[in-house]
Amino acid sequence: MADNDNKESNQRPQPPAKAKAAEKQKGAFLKKIKKGVMDIRYELKRVTWPTWKELFNYTVTVLVVCAIMGVLIYVLDISLNWLLRITLSIGA
Repeated sequence: MADNDNKESNQRPQPPAKAKAAEKQKGAFLKKIKKGVMDIRYELKRVTWPTWKELFNYTVTVLVVCAIMGVLIYVLDISLNWLLRITLSIGA
């Protein structure tokens, strides 16, 4: 019996199973984060970035299209408002 007690006292106390699982999950989570960052860096190196001239042209195109759409929506709003006023004034 003394041998049994001696073996138990020489061993380090083992953390509970939940603590081991949590530690293992934390390590796996950190590995996933590291892999994700490495994948992002790899993909960003493969991207074909536009030149400054292309970027300027794309920006101007977007702004012009937004301005045209804004004017079209404004004209449509005014027209529908006018049509609604006429329709409601006839019924009154």
